[in-house]
Amino acid sequence: MSLPIRIFEDRAEAERTLAREISDLISRRAAAGAGAVIGLATGRTPVGVYAELCRLRAEEGLDFSRVVTFNLDELEGVEPDHPGSFARQMREQLFDRINLEPGHAHVPRGDLDPAMAPEYCELYERRIADAGGIDLQILGIGGNGHIAFNEPGSRRRSRARRVELDPATRAGLRTAFAPDGVPRYALTMGVASILSARRLRLLAFGEAKAAIVKRVVEDPVGPELPVTFVRGHADVELLLDPAAASLLDGVGAKI
Repeated sequence: MSLPIRIFEDRAEAERTLAREISDLISRRAAAGAGAVIGLATGRTPVGVYAELCRLRAEEGLDFSRVVTFNLDELEGVEPDHPGSFARQMREQLFDRINLEPGHAHVPRGDLDPAMAPEYCELYERRIADAGGIDLQILGIGGNGHIAFNEPGSRRRSRARRVELDPATRAGLRTAFAPDGVPRYALTMGVASILSARRLRLLAFGEAKAAIVKRVVEDPVGPELPVTFVRGHADVELLLDPAAASLLDGVGAKI
């Protein structure tokens, strides 16, 4: 199964392109009297996309009042105001800078009693379904091939659930949590939850992502590298800068 790839002149151009796609989707749905449902990711990868969406709001009046968002994941045992919480990151990078209705932004609860996780995850799935499903899901790629917190070994049919984080994933979170300690568990959308989105847009930038990008494109599809499950999705694209694409041979279209 192939994976459509677009290689841009630089990271900023890729970020602007995806932000414009999201803007066009929001505007088309609004013109039809409906709201768009956008799936969001956290971490360093999508920050520039969010900055560009904020610019489109400030300078071009992009209206988010009918948009509904769902985040992929959140760390367990983390209060919403903790500097390392994904809820706080989303408020600072996007939610507080656009006219998104507070009740329209959904981030899994990090302060939830772990015993409540199965019930809560079922509720999160129902909320996505009740919103009409996700129109476009933004995704980054973990160094070990995870998407959201679907670590190696995650199955294609997996749904929202509590997961134990891979040591490599926890190592990548260390800066935000020292000296408090990095959480061992998280709540995440499952692989099947992600694949249910109508569009998937994966982002990878920089030389550090080149090796995993090569594996995403070339490795067999399977739970050893959960991100490979996106191959064959009806509407998926991998957006790269030249550094992230540097180990690929003759694939993709350079923009």
